[in-house]
Amino acid sequence: MKLLKILTMISIKKAQRVIFPSMKARTLTEKSGTLMHHVEVINHGVDKGIFHHNIEDNISLQFKNKYGLDKFILYVSHIQKYKNFFELIKAFVLLKDKIGDDIQLVFAGRCFDEEYYKEMQDFIREHRYEDRIIFLGNVPYEELPFLYSACMIFVYPSICESFGMTLVEAMACGAPILASKVEPMVEICADAAVYFNPTNPAAIADIILKALKDRNLISQLKINSLKRAKIFSWENTAIRMLKIFESVV
Repeated sequence: MKLLKILTMISIKKAQRVIFPSMKARTLTEKSGTLMHHVEVINHGVDKGIFHHNIEDNISLQFKNKYGLDKFILYVSHIQKYKNFFELIKAFVLLKDKIGDDIQLVFAGRCFDEEYYKEMQDFIREHRYEDRIIFLGNVPYEELPFLYSACMIFVYPSICESFGMTLVEAMACGAPILASKVEPMVEICADAAVYFNPTNPAAIADIILKALKDRNLISQLKINSLKRAKIFSWENTAIRMLKIFESVV
């Protein structure tokens, strides 16, 4: 890992152009002590042919039945410690007597940290939440839009990202979003999310409860998500990338 970091820094110094997916990614590299010139920030795009909000009710119902879901809060991410799953689980448990027993917390993503996953499962069993906190594992890519479109809220508690691809996917599907008040989440979502302190389960619980009780807030967040998602397209990304390639040839 140390060698990879050294080689990356050498490559950055020699490159004619350096492209980052967010201002946060650029800032992290600059803080490492590497002074950069000819830097570009180009966001990733999202495939609007796959991720959109025009999903027929009968198809959405079929998907819910397949996974045994009805009312649910969603987080889509691979399971790793910095993704902050545990704090969200603790927040959900704090809501025990404040939200309906029929609301589930659903995770979709492959596990990359078995020890962390076991700690979470032990906690879930200890609090008898096995039927309310659901790990779907790796969901097929083409099925993710159904999750985003059907969820009550999409919560993104990660504490470190270079971009946050699932945020853009969720916005494109019109999901109301609650996200960590750290970069690049604020940079990516702007007014399409309500933000919280990701290290404080009580704060996460409070913002979830507020959203669940405020239909007007949910409606506005859905509108803001669809509007914000329009700026993230692979066509725009490709055009900007092509201009950079042409400038260095």
